[in-house]
Amino acid sequence: MIYGNQISEDQQHFIKKYAQQKQKVEPADALVNTYLEPELTSGFVDLYNGKDLTGWTSRGGNCTFDAQGEVIVATCVPGSPSTYLCTERVDYTDFIFTAEVKWVVDGNSGIMFRSGHRLNSKGSEIVYGPQCELEGFAQNRGWSGGIYGQSAGGWRYPLWLDVHKEVRKSLKKDSWNRVTIEAKGNTIKTWVNGLPAAHWVNDKYTQGFFGLQNHSGPKGEVHFRNIKIKENRTESAQTRFYPVEDHTWTDLFADGNFSNWTDINKHPIVKGWYIENGIVHRRSRGGDIITKKHYDNFELRFHWKISVAGNSGVKYRTRDNLGLEYQVLDDAKHEDRKNPTHRAASLYELVAAPESKPLKSVGKWNHARILAKGNTIEHWLNGEKVVEIEVGSDDWKTKFQNSKYKKHEGFGSWAGPILLQDHNDAAWYRNVQIREL
Repeated sequence: MIYGNQISEDQQHFIKKYAQQKQKVEPADALVNTYLEPELTSGFVDLYNGKDLTGWTSRGGNCTFDAQGEVIVATCVPGSPSTYLCTERVDYTDFIFTAEVKWVVDGNSGIMFRSGHRLNSKGSEIVYGPQCELEGFAQNRGWSGGIYGQSAGGWRYPLWLDVHKEVRKSLKKDSWNRVTIEAKGNTIKTWVNGLPAAHWVNDKYTQGFFGLQNHSGPKGEVHFRNIKIKENRTESAQTRFYPVEDHTWTDLFADGNFSNWTDINKHPIVKGWYIENGIVHRRSRGGDIITKKHYDNFELRFHWKISVAGNSGVKYRTRDNLGLEYQVLDDAKHEDRKNPTHRAASLYELVAAPESKPLKSVGKWNHARILAKGNTIEHWLNGEKVVEIEVGSDDWKTKFQNSKYKKHEGFGSWAGPILLQDHNDAAWYRNVQIREL
C-alpha cells in the first residue's frame, strides 16, 4: 500500500536535510510494511558457529570483530574506516535473516545484505550495497531498521513517516534488540523488535553476502548473537550457478594431510609442500600436486595468497600438468603481469580478469571460486565474477586458436584432477573445498 506524505513533526527537518539525495524513496511514494514479522522458529540455520569466525572474513578497515562464546563483539577503532565482518559465501538471494543486537558502547552499525565489494582508485577495499541500518542512539532520530545504500547512494528508505513512530521508539539501550530482514525477489522488508519498519523495492541488488558493520567513529562496541537465516528456494534462486540447495562440500585437506593428493607422478608428497594449522604452504621445490580423484563438473572454492613477485595457480580439467588454470600471481611485481591473461584470477592464456577486479595485496588472503559446469567456466575473486566463457563458443574458438593450447584437442572439456602448481615461488592455500555438480 502507499501511505502518502504524512511526516512526523520531529522528522520534518530530515526531509529538508536529505532533499537532494536522489536515490531515496520520496515520502509520497513510500510503501509501508504492514506485515507481521515472519515466524522465526523453524527452518533456520546459524551463520555463526558460537566458537570462532569460520565462514566469515573482515573487509574494509581495521575495526575488530571477536568471537566471544555466543556473541560476536564489534569494537570501533578510532581512525579506522568502517569495517565489515562478511560471510565468505557471496550468493545469498531470497531469505529471512534475523539477529539480536546490543549496544555496549553507543555507536553506528548495520547489517549489509545482498552486498559486494571492490577496490577504489587508491586500492582500498569498499563494501557496497543495501544495509539494514542500526544507528544506535546518538543520532536521536530512530532510523534503525531503515535501508541505507552503503557506498551505493546513501539513504534509500528512511523511517520518517508518521506510521514509523512506533518502530522509531522500539530500540532498547541496555538489552538485546531483534532485527529481521526478508528479501524476496525485488522486495525487502524489515522489522525491529517485531515491529514493521522498511518496505523497499529495488531491482539492482539481487544477490550478495551478509556483513556486520563496525562503523568508523570515535567509539562504539556492538554485540551480535543468534545470527540465523532461512533461505527461500524460489525458481530464480534455483537457476543460479551457485544454487541454494544443499550440496556436499568436500574439504580436500580435511584430514590435515595429503591423503587426497599425490605428486604429478602419482607418488606420495614428501617434499616441498607442507600443511600447518590448516594452511597448505608451497615452501620449497616439490613439483605440482594433484588430487587422486578426477573432476568434471564442479564448484571449487579456496583462499590463496602469494609471495612477493610470486607465481602459482590452480589447474582443473587436467591431463598431466596441462589444463584450465586459475592464475595466482603478484600482479604488482611478477613479470607475467605484462600479459593480461596471465594476471591473478584470469583464465590463464585465454581470458583476462578485468583491471578493476577486487584483488588484495601480497600477504593478504584472497577468496576464489571456480565454476566448471558443462561448457560454462567462471572465475570469481573476492565475491565478484571476473571471468566467464563458454567452451566451444565462437569467443572460445578465437581465444583458443591464439593460445599455446591450440594443438591439444578437447582442451577445456576433459575430466581430471585438481592441480596446485609449483612455479618455484612460495604460495599458500586454505579452505580448499569442492562440490560436484
